[in-house]
Amino acid sequence: MPSALMNSLWQRGHRISKLLTTFFLGQGVLQGINILAGLYLVRSMSTEAYAQFGLAAGFQQTVGLLMDLGFTSTIIPLVGDQGDNKMLVGKYVRAAKHLRDRTFWILSPIAMIAFFAIMRRQRWSLVTEVLLMGSVLLSVYSGGKVSYYSAPLFLYGRLKDFYVPQTLSATGRLFAFWIFRSVGALNGWVAAILTAINSTINGEILQKVAHKHLEWPEQDDPKIDREVIRYVLPAIPALIFAAFQLQSSVFLIGIFGQSTSIAQISALGRLSQIFSIFTIFNTVVVEPAMAKLPEAKVLSRYFILILLAVLFCSPIVLLAFTKPGLVLWLLGSKYEGLRDVVGWAMLTGSVNYLAMLIWIVNRSRKWVFWSGTILEIVLILSAQVLFIVAHGVRTTEDAVFFSLLSAFGPLLTQICVMIYGLSGGRARSTVSIS
Repeated sequence: MPSALMNSLWQRGHRISKLLTTFFLGQGVLQGINILAGLYLVRSMSTEAYAQFGLAAGFQQTVGLLMDLGFTSTIIPLVGDQGDNKMLVGKYVRAAKHLRDRTFWILSPIAMIAFFAIMRRQRWSLVTEVLLMGSVLLSVYSGGKVSYYSAPLFLYGRLKDFYVPQTLSATGRLFAFWIFRSVGALNGWVAAILTAINSTINGEILQKVAHKHLEWPEQDDPKIDREVIRYVLPAIPALIFAAFQLQSSVFLIGIFGQSTSIAQISALGRLSQIFSIFTIFNTVVVEPAMAKLPEAKVLSRYFILILLAVLFCSPIVLLAFTKPGLVLWLLGSKYEGLRDVVGWAMLTGSVNYLAMLIWIVNRSRKWVFWSGTILEIVLILSAQVLFIVAHGVRTTEDAVFFSLLSAFGPLLTQICVMIYGLSGGRARSTVSIS
């Protein structure tokens, strides 16, 4: 083999190994701290306080999706193989920022009304409700900055710049939790506000770092704005629907159930965070690589990714079913009563993870179809309406099985889109990100 080719292969292997090492080290430490912080809250706070924090976190995730509407996820696919054009990257980042900020100011008043309506059912104090609402709005706005300023760092493999500041701020948040717990002042709204402050710090730091790796245009480009909107427009119905159904079990429990059930569902969600490290891996590493991949190599890489995902999820789900006590030990004695549902909750997390993996690869290849949006909405809505009519959602067990049934709609849809994309289908539309 010629020395030039050997040298090229060695350099490529070195870049890949360095990227993977940085990701797993950076994401592993960051995710470990976040999981530790989440479990610390679960074990330290009363069920009432954790119900407040959990409801705020769930509502924040829903509102964040509604206000984003897929704008930030368009940056990497639209840049594609033109990553060397830093001005173009800057234009797409600015367009995502402009469009997301606009939806934030339009939807914030509606979000406030909806959140207060849900909280009224729980009869919490007005001060608590206001502080929780403030934490939600701050987290949603700052989360947008984290999303669109992270994209250029992923494009250029600047993972150290992405992970180091967030790891430091996450460590500071965990320390703050411990301080407030030590003085007996850790409650739902305190935890929510500290989390919002952490997100704000991350957004500010990533903004400064990202601007070093792109050329920032002096003004908004209407042409780029229109391109982003055209790309994401067919997704909007599914995105709106996904935003509501993602936390629908929490909201239904919040309306028809008790605060204890809200805390239990939120605590089970903490266990599902184990899947999030690989979901982030798919966004940080897999999506940019698949967006640049030659057509001939897509099929083999796609099925390798799916196989690896199944191999990763299977032992976790099996452990949750066979040793539920071991898994629930992480949550503390207050949640021992969840032995019968923890396995099903982890199965739901694995199904959602697999659906997200396939969606990320689909969007990286611009396999985006109106039919996928329609199919996903129909499947999820049919399953949810059937479950509510036949059984209702009033207990933690109800909410777990409701979420599991709902999770199969996105998975089946993304598989259909994958098959159509691999067969040569193309369209300038998109599917949802459930």
